[in-house]
Amino acid sequence: MDDPTEAPLFSIILPTLNAESVIAACLDSIVGQTLRDYEVLVLDGLSRDHTAAVIGRCQASLGGRLTLCSERDQGIYDAMNRGVARARGQWLYFLGADDRLHHPQILEQVAAFLRANPDCRLAYGDVILRSTSSRYGGAFDLDELLFRRNICHQAIFYRRDVFAGIGPYNLRYRIWADWDLNLRCFGNPALVARYMDIVVADYDDTGGLSLKEDEELRKRLPVFILRGKRPRWMGALAAALRQIAPRRGRFGR
Repeated sequence: MDDPTEAPLFSIILPTLNAESVIAACLDSIVGQTLRDYEVLVLDGLSRDHTAAVIGRCQASLGGRLTLCSERDQGIYDAMNRGVARARGQWLYFLGADDRLHHPQILEQVAAFLRANPDCRLAYGDVILRSTSSRYGGAFDLDELLFRRNICHQAIFYRRDVFAGIGPYNLRYRIWADWDLNLRCFGNPALVARYMDIVVADYDDTGGLSLKEDEELRKRLPVFILRGKRPRWMGALAAALRQIAPRRGRFGR
C-alpha cells in the first residue's frame, strides 16, 4: 500500500494497555514485513505508562500506516470491536502487544494463500507458544472447538465482512470472546474457513488473559461439562448445532 489513503489488504488491530515494555518488538515484527499492503490500528485503553510515546517513535517507520486511538474501553474485546469499526482493510488480523509476527514473509505468505483460495472468509494457521517454544494449532472443525480447544486469535485472518454477518465480539465473555466468535464462524455452513500450514505468530501465553478461564463461556462448552471419553450424545449435539446454526444475513445474523 504505497498510498496510505487507499484501502489496504490487511488491517492489523492491536489492543494495548500499559504495554511500553513489549509494544516496540511487536511493531518491529510488522515493520519488517516484506508485504506492505496493510494498516496498523492501535487501540490503547488510556495507558498510564509510556506506551503512547513508544508507539509515537515507531510511527515514522510505518510510513503513515499506523493510527493510534487512545480512549477508555471495556476491556480487550471492546477495543478489538472498536478496531473492527475503524478498519479499512479487506482482511482483519488481531495481534497482542506482547506477540510478534513469526518472520518477515508472513503477510506475503498469507496474501498468496488468500489469492489461491478466493472462497475463503476465515484463514488460520499456527502459533509458537512462548511457554514451551512448541507449535500449537493444526486443522480445526466445529467438534474440535466444542470439545477440545480454541484457535489462537493471533493465528487467524478474518475477512472484514465476516463481522457484518456473524457480529462483533460478545462482551459477555470477558476472556474467551474470541472462542465464542470462532464457534459462531465454524458453526455457520455459509462461511468457508481454511487452514494454512504455516506459523503465523509467536504467541506469549505466559501471562495475562491466557492463564485465566472465562466462567461464563465455560458453562456453555461441552469440553468443560464432561472431560474424558465423549459419549454418543455429544456427537449428536455437534451435528444438531450445525443444522440449527442461524442463517439470517450473509454469514449468520
